[in-house]
Order: sequence, then structure tokens, then C-alpha cells
Amino acid sequence: MMKELRDIVGAKNVLDDEQTLALYSTDQTLNPQKKPFAVVKPKNTAEVQKLVQWANTTLTPLVPASSGVHFTGGTLPAQGGVIVDLSRMNKILEIDPLNRKAKIEPGVTWQQLNEALKEHDQMALNPLFPHPQASALTSSVEREPMLIPKYEYAEPALTMEVVLPTGDLFVTGSASDAHCEGAYPEGPGIDFWRLFLGAQGTMGIITWLNVKTEYRPKNQKAFFMGFDCLEDCADPIYKMQRRHLGNECFVLSRFMMAQLLADDPKDFGKLMADLPNYTLVLVLAGAPRRPLERIAYEEEALMEIAADFQLQPGKTVGGIAGLESTMLNKLRNLSEGDHWKTRFASSSQEIFFITTMDKAARYEDMAMGYAATYGLNINEVGVYMQPLERGRACHLQFSFPCELEDESERENIGSLVVELSKQLIDEGAFFTRPYGPWADMVYRRSSSYTAMLKELKKIYDPNGIMNPGKLCF
Repeated sequence: MMKELRDIVGAKNVLDDEQTLALYSTDQTLNPQKKPFAVVKPKNTAEVQKLVQWANTTLTPLVPASSGVHFTGGTLPAQGGVIVDLSRMNKILEIDPLNRKAKIEPGVTWQQLNEALKEHDQMALNPLFPHPQASALTSSVEREPMLIPKYEYAEPALTMEVVLPTGDLFVTGSASDAHCEGAYPEGPGIDFWRLFLGAQGTMGIITWLNVKTEYRPKNQKAFFMGFDCLEDCADPIYKMQRRHLGNECFVLSRFMMAQLLADDPKDFGKLMADLPNYTLVLVLAGAPRRPLERIAYEEEALMEIAADFQLQPGKTVGGIAGLESTMLNKLRNLSEGDHWKTRFASSSQEIFFITTMDKAARYEDMAMGYAATYGLNINEVGVYMQPLERGRACHLQFSFPCELEDESERENIGSLVVELSKQLIDEGAFFTRPYGPWADMVYRRSSSYTAMLKELKKIYDPNGIMNPGKLCF
């Protein structure tokens, strides 16, 4: 078996030593360790196809992974098998400023993509300050919320090439026609591309993806508004989004804002003392044509809305010097070094779901209640609210710091996450990315949807070799 794998990808790209297997058997989640029996590193689509064909012959599970940083449990081999590490496939195949898209392989990191786009006056549509070494393709396919809540950015993924679980090659949308630019996910027939989004590699291995990009603004302004409670943020954001103000728009609790800004650990305590409970960040950015005029009329509209709610948008909050330039630099440049979410503890265990902003405060009360019950300091629970599609809905996230090496803390936080998640789902929280223990909670409540997914899985993956044990199969 190992000889066959070496024949496909080369001997040096098949790893089965204990140190490597231990590395791939865990991630940043609290999910139990699951060890593969080998890790293979293909360099191109042809090798991926051969691996899938081999897996069907030997009935060996394949688990695709695209970077060395994973946060959801999606790359843990639930039923053993082989990890297909796609990090060698790390080329940016094309940057198309006219269609505002980039064609990337799965090993392309957020930092790599952002740096390459700068030369074309473009920027990536990335989620909230992602780990610089995380896969841009995976983040986009897994529907991590983008920081710009425009309708057209609700799905950053466009067309893609997929190696199906049968080993066949499939190209979606307009990319299926060699004469087209591949910028439109819709193509002949059904919108097949949606089958591969949020699927954790259970419906195929994506070998390249066209992702949306945005003009990198040369003129921009960042505004900050402080709030005492999350409930007070909703109505002002609704008005701002309905008037289509700005690009980036998000809310962070004091704890998360302090984590983000504290490049020096010594600054963390002062930031916690100076920052408001919640900070709304809004960036007004100019387009290529008449950018200053656009910023001017959006700023005027922002001040009108702020006056209605007796708010004072400013260049800073809490008296923090240079906050505007610091925030814009962090938004436009992903730096090396430690990841901001692990500055307080070795990991951050997160619960995230879709709701509406007017309901967010009720869910926050639940989260803080459970945190207190489990003995956590509620001031050290992170809250992130991201409006989606101009405020139609929002991504709401709670973050619980956890030391992964502390078994008692792992157990405590793990129980908290499970119990709180159950309560949130019962209260109407919409978990659109059901990772780990959420899968059973979500799918057993949707019997007809679950039955349909299982039927599709049988069609696409008749031998059940593609990342089994995830989702509802």
C-alpha cells in the first residue's frame, strides 16, 4: 500500500513517521485525536486524481487538508485513512483585475494572496484578520464571513475545479468553457458549485478556485464607535447598511479588540481598561473613480445617522493613539508572527452561527450566563458580530480562551461549548457550518435535508472514501 502511494507522489512526499502522524492527528479544536496511517503531498491535479482512484480501489478514506493551521476539526481523520496535504499546490494561477478575481490553488495562504494582489491594486475578501498561513481557498469554500457585508460578497467563491470522489474531474460554472474567463459560478445546467461549499471535503477535492477580489483603496477612512452593550449596536448598523455605507463593518467586544491591538503583551491590560465594552469599526473607502467624492457623501450620511442615535464616530476610541492607521494597516496587511486570537491562551474555542442583529443581545446573554456557570470570567469571553448582505443577517461568534495542554480546562470548555450550542440551536440560532459535535445537533433536526444529503453522497461518493464521518455521513 505504501509503495503504491510513493509511486503516485514520490517517496519523499509520503510520510508515516510518528511525529508527522501526531501533528496531523490534532488541530486547534477540542476534538479527540484521530491518527491517519499516512500523509501524502501531491503536487498537481493529476496526482490528486490518482490518489482518489487508488482510494476507491483500496477503500481507504482520504481527508484533504490545505495548510498547517486548522481550526474546525474538518481535517481530522474521523475514520483513519490518508491525509491528502495540498500545501505543495500553492500557486496563484491568475490575477484578473478586470473581473476582480484570482485563480488560486489550495495551498495559497491569505498572506501570499494579499501580497500578490497588491501589485494589481486589488485585495482579497478575507474573513476577520485570518491566520496569515491559513488557506485562502479553504476559508472561502467553508463560507467564513467576509468583512465587507455587500450582497455581491456573500459568497466569495466563484468557479472551481474538483476531483470528484470517483476520481473524475469536474469544472463548474463558466470555467467549464475554455473560451470563458471563469468568473461566473453559474453555468450550463444546475449550480453544481454549491454542493462543494461548506462540505469539509466530503464531496470532492478542490484543486483550484476562482475567488472574488476587490479594488485596494488608495483613499480610505476608518471610524470607531463605542457602545456599552451589544443591543445598542444593532439599529445604527441597520441604518448604515441600508444606506450602503462603507466597506468593512464589524463589531468586536473589548476582549477581542484588546487581543487584536496588543502586539506587545504588556499593552493588553491597559487596552482592557481603556476600551469600551463594544467597538463598531466602519471603513469608508473610495473606488477607482472619484474616490474622495464617494467618501465625502458617505461620511455625511454616517454623521446624519450618528446624530439620530447620539453617537460620535471618531478616529479612535478609548483615547488610543493612532488607532485609525493601526486598524487600516491590519486590514490591508497580514503580518507574520503570532496569531492574534492566541495571545491570551494557546487556543480560542469558538461558537458561531447566523442570526439577525436584533436578536444578538439575547444570544449574548445566554453565552455569558453559561460562561459564568462554568466558572469563566465573562470579561474574557470574546464576541464578534459581522453584518451580512447589508444587514439582512449577521454572523455572531463567541470565543472562549483555552489552554490545550490543560486537560481540566479542555474538559470544562468542551462541556461549555456543547451545552451552550444545544441551547442556542433550541433558541433558533442557525448553524450553517456544523463542525464537530454540531453536526449531529443540526442534522437530526432536519430529517428531509439530511436524507437528501445522504442520497447525494451515495451518488458522488459511492464507496464512501471522501472524509467520512463529517456532516451527516
